Amino acid sequence: MSGALFIGVDVGSSATKCVILDQAGALKGHHVVASGFKYSDAVDTAITQSLLDAKGRKEDIAYCVSTGYGRKHVSCSDRVVTEISTHARGARAWNPAVRTIIDIGGQDTKIICIDDHGQLLDYRMNAKCAAGTGTFLESIAVKLGMTLAALDKLAMQSTDPTVVNSYCTVFAGTEVIERIKAGQAPEDIAMGLFRSIATRIKEMIPGRSGAFGATGGVVQHCQAMILTLEETLGGEILKAPMPQHAGAYGAALLALESHAKKGSEVDHAPTG
Repeated sequence: MSGALFIGVDVGSSATKCVILDQAGALKGHHVVASGFKYSDAVDTAITQSLLDAKGRKEDIAYCVSTGYGRKHVSCSDRVVTEISTHARGARAWNPAVRTIIDIGGQDTKIICIDDHGQLLDYRMNAKCAAGTGTFLESIAVKLGMTLAALDKLAMQSTDPTVVNSYCTVFAGTEVIERIKAGQAPEDIAMGLFRSIATRIKEMIPGRSGAFGATGGVVQHCQAMILTLEETLGGEILKAPMPQHAGAYGAALLALESHAKKGSEVDHAPTG
């Protein structure tokens, strides 16, 4: 099996993801782990567990592409690519109709616009604060003494289309406390938080048409996020099969393509 595996590693601010493909592009293994204080340790764990899932060995790795905030901490990487490129590649591979990708990560939210050939047309990134990100939701959830999963479950029980007006995590936390004191239903407050992010995302989207796709950990774990995005943007959101792994999947696809191109260049190299 030597030289048969192609790896994509997405080292994000909150989580490190790894995807392994075989020579036919089939998914063989994947894993996600908290990035923690030391990115290199998270990378080692993600790759090791993904190899176990794929029933492979390190010697079987033919090519590796790394992406994400900590992409330079992947010692076995053959190529480094930005997360904008890898999320676009992964999302489009899963849903070819996608033209605008909404990636909601822990550190930031990105809007990525691509053409019919998958080429980048435009992108937007939120300002350097937690507004509109996974951290925004997690911070409020912690303040309320619950997990993000519990917040999502609570939000899905909402019947009132309220919106939490504050984008800032600090001010939103204060607004939530004031709404609780005023007796507003917890489920409506919870959904208001997701609706706040969806409203923020709508403001970020450039004036382009085309189907929307969504990636990122928040999209994977929060049904309320998809619901409020569809409500706010007025159409279906094409959710990736493995939203949190979209960047790693795109990186793995690029690893497969890079290896094939490398082999082609060797085959056509002049001799003598």
